[in-house]
Amino acid sequence: MKALKEIGAGTCAGIAQVAVGHPFDTIKVRMQNQTHEMKFFNGSIDCLRKTLKHEGITGLYKGAWSPLIGAMFQNAAGFFSFAISKDLVRNAYNIKGRMNMKETFLAAGISACMALFVETPVDLLKVKMQAQLHGQKAEYRSVFHAGYKIAQERGIVGLYQGMYGNAWRFVPGRAVYFTAYQGAIEYLACSTVEVDRPSLYQCFIAGGFAGGIAWISTYPFDVIRNRLQADASDPSMRKYKGTFDCGKQIAVKEGFHGFFKGFTVCMVRAIPVNACIFTTYTAAMRAMEK
Repeated sequence: MKALKEIGAGTCAGIAQVAVGHPFDTIKVRMQNQTHEMKFFNGSIDCLRKTLKHEGITGLYKGAWSPLIGAMFQNAAGFFSFAISKDLVRNAYNIKGRMNMKETFLAAGISACMALFVETPVDLLKVKMQAQLHGQKAEYRSVFHAGYKIAQERGIVGLYQGMYGNAWRFVPGRAVYFTAYQGAIEYLACSTVEVDRPSLYQCFIAGGFAGGIAWISTYPFDVIRNRLQADASDPSMRKYKGTFDCGKQIAVKEGFHGFFKGFTVCMVRAIPVNACIFTTYTAAMRAMEK
């Protein structure tokens, strides 16, 4: 029953994530995929303006079906795997009370390794759709068409393009994410009796803080991951040989700034989105307790 509650609450959190965050994510991905040779936008605001002008509001939700379905799976898998990982760590270290920050970091890292296998295909299809710009020939008609075509041409392995680069972002990022959330909750709730049952307001503030810290800690790897996943599905036509080659090319051609393209819009998105994720998850869990 606990597992079903975790999955149900995580699913609700995933819906909130896409509703609030997908337009920001589209701008972020488009900014990140600008190279020195191919520059379409003069900043995040210009990207937003041109997207709305040429594609309308629907342009901001390009590829949304994948993350909508995927975010439900991602958050369900994320919160469920974190619950399992916490139990594993508790049993391994014979922990009776609250887990400390180090133990939470370990549990979150383990959960990320589990959730990575759901995260990567969802991110791949989303990035493939978002990277298709107005005026360019679209290779994919929808996220479903993208998934079908990639699987048909490359097999299941094709859906895991850029997984190694994604692991560098996702595993440490998720460990920082849950640890920062716990730390923020403990700080905000230190003056109250119910530290284990924070208010939704405290969840909102802590979630926003956790999202911001997690993205700051891993953002350069997110740029690399997006470049790898937006690259050609056919290995013989790719610009990058792998994670380290992608990082090297960005550093040589674009400098330090290249690793932080789209950072501003990412942070504008990360704080409210993750605030909503934890608030929705907590509210859903409490609603199912009644």
